[in-house]
Amino acid sequence: MGGLTMSDVEATRVIKFGNSELDRRIGGIPIPTLCLVEGPSSAGKSVFVQAVAYGALNLGYSVHYITTENTIRGLLNSMKSLSFDCDLHFITWQFSITSINVRNIRWDAEISQRFLDTLMKFVEFLHEVVGKEVIIVDNISHFIATASEHQILEFFSHMRDCVDEHEIAVFLTLHPFVVNEDLLVRIRSVCDGNILLEIKEMGEQILRMMKVAKLRGAVKRIDVTIGFAVDPVFGIKVIPISGAKV
Repeated sequence: MGGLTMSDVEATRVIKFGNSELDRRIGGIPIPTLCLVEGPSSAGKSVFVQAVAYGALNLGYSVHYITTENTIRGLLNSMKSLSFDCDLHFITWQFSITSINVRNIRWDAEISQRFLDTLMKFVEFLHEVVGKEVIIVDNISHFIATASEHQILEFFSHMRDCVDEHEIAVFLTLHPFVVNEDLLVRIRSVCDGNILLEIKEMGEQILRMMKVAKLRGAVKRIDVTIGFAVDPVFGIKVIPISGAKV
């Protein structure tokens, strides 16, 4: 972490990744925030929010991670393989995990509504009762794919109110193809942060690209587009790409 402590950031309440190059490019993510992390499969959404969790934990924040992508042990092992070792944080309850198995569920609007209602209440519980300051939901795509536009907007509006009222950080990952473009624009407008992840072919090389489309309250001007690779040593390894566009 390079010596960073909670006192270094408490005045501005910023989550640093503990990755010098990524912190230099982005400058940290302010709290409170409602941040939407978008991208197709394998674009790096989970790696990004795992890096957020690891950075927040090392700054002393209490983090809860809701995953539909992994088991609890699987998530801890996955993070450890990227040098995001959170076992001690997990043992001391600073880091807690909920794994939701969404396989074999026959999704429809009613089921989606139940899940979204439960998720809204759970996020409030995590902060008000458990004291969590950073909450990650990876991935919300299953919950909203069959939901109505009204249900989706109501969910994001509630998350917005929750973030503002409690001054917490909520990160949501999403496959953008599960909602139409007009609705996606409205969802983005509700959020403080919008991170777009894509996979690009650069000659013979396939690279992941990160576009920081919006980061309200950022402590510095950010680099709009960042090339990166998933690396077992660095987690997210920033790769300079001249003239790269997302």
